[in-house]
Amino acid sequence: MKVQVLSGMLFLISFAAPAQPPVNPNATPAAIKLKSMLDSLYGKKLISGQMDEAYLQYIISASGGKSPAIMGYDFNGICPSQGGNNDAQKAIKWVKEKGGIAQFQWHWISPDANGDFYTKNFKLNLALADTNGASYKHIIRDIDLVAGEMKKMQDAGIAVLWRPLHEAEGAWFWWGMAGGEACKELWNLMYNRIVNHHNINNLIWIWNSYGTTKQNWYPGDSTVDIIAWDYPDYSATGSWYQYNKLFGGKGKLFGIAEDGKLTDPAIFASQPWLFFMTWAYMIQDPKDHKDGKNPKDWIYKVYNDPKVLTLDDLTLGPKAYAGTSQLLFDLDGNGTESVQLDGSNSYTDTGTITSYVWTEGGTRIAEGPKPVVSFGIGIHTVTLTITTSTGATKTAGVIFTLKSPSLSFKKPVRVSSTEAGLGNLAPNAVDGNSATRWSSLYADPQWFSINLRKRCDIEKVVIAWEVASAKSYRIEESNDSLTWTTVKSFTNQPAGARTDVIDQLKGGAQWIRMYGLQRNTSYGYSIWEFEVWGKENALAEPVPEGQQTGLGSLEKPNEFSLGKAYPNPFNPETRIPFFTPESGKVDLRVFNVLGQVVYTGSQFQNTPGTGLFTFSGENLASGLYTFSLQFGNQMKSGTVVLIR
Repeated sequence: MKVQVLSGMLFLISFAAPAQPPVNPNATPAAIKLKSMLDSLYGKKLISGQMDEAYLQYIISASGGKSPAIMGYDFNGICPSQGGNNDAQKAIKWVKEKGGIAQFQWHWISPDANGDFYTKNFKLNLALADTNGASYKHIIRDIDLVAGEMKKMQDAGIAVLWRPLHEAEGAWFWWGMAGGEACKELWNLMYNRIVNHHNINNLIWIWNSYGTTKQNWYPGDSTVDIIAWDYPDYSATGSWYQYNKLFGGKGKLFGIAEDGKLTDPAIFASQPWLFFMTWAYMIQDPKDHKDGKNPKDWIYKVYNDPKVLTLDDLTLGPKAYAGTSQLLFDLDGNGTESVQLDGSNSYTDTGTITSYVWTEGGTRIAEGPKPVVSFGIGIHTVTLTITTSTGATKTAGVIFTLKSPSLSFKKPVRVSSTEAGLGNLAPNAVDGNSATRWSSLYADPQWFSINLRKRCDIEKVVIAWEVASAKSYRIEESNDSLTWTTVKSFTNQPAGARTDVIDQLKGGAQWIRMYGLQRNTSYGYSIWEFEVWGKENALAEPVPEGQQTGLGSLEKPNEFSLGKAYPNPFNPETRIPFFTPESGKVDLRVFNVLGQVVYTGSQFQNTPGTGLFTFSGENLASGLYTFSLQFGNQMKSGTVVLIR
């Protein structure tokens, strides 16, 4: 694939889809180059983007040194009653000094200054109908203010992705409340005012659509370069499917203008979106921010995926690529797997690459472009550092997750039903991949059955529920798949996504199933993973619930009890379940091998029942850790192993 440099910006120029020039026939050279670059990348790379520079260092830290290629800015604050906006200068620095791409939207308050962008006080249809009225003049005044900032960027020689009147079809902003016709009229008014009156020609125009067919909101091919969805549905019949059905023949590029969770590069093969933009604070880890959407290991994985284009790819110098993160299984049971690392796609446009060094946790584990290494059970975050003949260095990362397969791994399954059209098939719940799931039809009851192929002692069952979880269900076992024995039953389980760990079970069988009695939502039942743990036993027979004595999610022993930490070994988190026979405070302390306290936590149980501590070893070294739980004068202890 040929690489070309234009004004400090790298881009790929081989792409089969027909490229279109900017819709503005007078587009500046910078706008033409930017549009050409986007055309060339479409279907080849997923361009990374982030709203608000305030989160840049967070991304750099979490991703191992990567930065988004697109930075998002906003003209909110530009109206006379607001006090000003300086984002144009920030955007100029981002493009000129960093070599990135700038994107703008506008949270436009009421032009009459009688409300914010959500206000119902501003009546767009009435304002547009009276071109001599004050409201219409205020619209023009505000657009002119934006044009003035756009001119600063045009004079600086940069092009901008421009997404005005975003999310109009949602009708929660004033520009969408009057309907599609009024919004299209405002779009065209803005386009004509900025382009034809002010001669602002450095913009790539993005129209934000939800793919609705209820009204015709589309302003027309002549004023739209890119069509972008906010918070898309990634299912097989979701946003990408709708866009292609409605706009597929127009030759427009499709992007993701806002999302919370970083787009999974795995969907790129079937949904080759041009770019994603993560909305501001949503880039954060949900552990650290109540509205966070992205665990740090997910940020690392996405930003280091070879399908994702980052800021590095837009600037001169070495480019490090460490290959694709992989989920592996220890199928032979020896606790290790050999893996070939792959940095062969790394390159440099200045000098030559003289060394490839692979490290894990700061320790060198291999050298060369494609070395073979051995990994043990756990999560392995590996960093590749390349060095060139000019002394320049660049790093990239890759994650290898090696798991022991459960008894249910890729075993035959049968289900009562499958939700149509989403690809959430039954085998997804036993594939070992926590990113794929099964979902049922929207009715009770539903069941999910696994044939373990041989009789086994079933010691533990782990069900990772999606938001569509079970409120009440049974775990049943059978040796003929006809007569079923209930070994555990659950009622009034909490709503939302959760992981149920049913531990210390007795007996076993060849078949096991989850029999859902009552849902927590109006949707069906949805399971990410259904894991069964134990060992083969040709004489295994189900043990009825009344004879089960292990600690499970429903057990109510008459004393403070501790379940088994899961997973163990772990990286970066493990869960420690417990049961309290009455309300009260539970304290957790974790110790290293020197007896030093490395973590403390507390929970207050308002009612008797099960609880769960989540312990993160993110900032700790690999090794053995002892933990103690104290409830009143009762204490329970256990050990966990952190493997990095």
